[in-house]
Amino acid sequence: MRFSLWHSLKLSMTIVGTTIGAGFASGREIWEFFGSYGRSSNWSILLAMALFFTASLVILFISWKKQTRHYSEVLSHVIGSRMAKGFDGIVILFLLSSTLVMVAGSGATFQQWGGSFAWGVWTMVVAVVFILLFDLKGLLSMNAILIPVMTAVLILVCVQFLSNHNWIDPTGSPSFSTMPAWPSAITYAAFNMMSLLAVLSTLGKQVRHGMEIWLAGIISSSALGLIAALYNYSLLRVEDLVSQYEIPLFALMRSYSPLWVMAISFILWLAIYTTAVSNIHGLAFRLSTMFPLPRWLIGGGILVLLVPLSRLGFTNLVTFLYPLYGVLNLFILTMLLLYPLTHRERA
Repeated sequence: MRFSLWHSLKLSMTIVGTTIGAGFASGREIWEFFGSYGRSSNWSILLAMALFFTASLVILFISWKKQTRHYSEVLSHVIGSRMAKGFDGIVILFLLSSTLVMVAGSGATFQQWGGSFAWGVWTMVVAVVFILLFDLKGLLSMNAILIPVMTAVLILVCVQFLSNHNWIDPTGSPSFSTMPAWPSAITYAAFNMMSLLAVLSTLGKQVRHGMEIWLAGIISSSALGLIAALYNYSLLRVEDLVSQYEIPLFALMRSYSPLWVMAISFILWLAIYTTAVSNIHGLAFRLSTMFPLPRWLIGGGILVLLVPLSRLGFTNLVTFLYPLYGVLNLFILTMLLLYPLTHRERA
């Protein structure tokens, strides 16, 4: 089939949308994985994006060539069917717990806006199910609309901050960390692997030409790298203030009007929303092979079951659950990077 630039753009925005969750958009991930290591973190961003680019391409090419329906089928090609079966339940648990964190995050956001936790939770549930009603087209269209807006706003905040504080730091260089930054770059790339795998493994049948995958990988990694670099450079200029803010982004907006702060809060909620949609999308496609039900109904049922658990609290869930999946994510990233070498003779 013929190459489609628009299709490549939608694929790239889906990759970005799966990656830019609340942690990235708020600046917390950027600071913890990069900025806290000082100036050397600028180069570690390049390493993280190179790993991210390669892993995204491998997943999409496997999904396209093998016409996979969900992440378990991609894992079977990468690590073998026997090991993939063992990982299957762990990935399901990860997607469930990650979605639970997003649902709780929506409730916490509504509380900050002066609303109720329950309204925030149920708004998220309804909004996610609405996208699931349109299946793959809904996911691609949502990201094609929301991600350019989100990225533009984040870039605008950083550019505005740097314009007001001189692009070149007149006081000298930021502090250096005694720890090397490159291991953190690898950890960051691995951190996103399971969500990325869950989504991209369902998109193989949407690809019309191999060049669409290459272009989608280039656009998505370039966009993420640009935002991360701008964000990182900006946060390094206010490194003495970052510890005072739970959301580092607000350290760049100290002189902004309350209206701007509310708009940014909405962008953060959208980041939570796109991540929740990606996770539930991956879950619904996987579980639809086990239960003969519409995928939107499976996804909606999962969300309803998660609602009571959301009361465990956003911060508690993040602190307890996320470290549990670190080793698994790193293993998946390693196997994806090795796949082109270990399967070269079968290509």
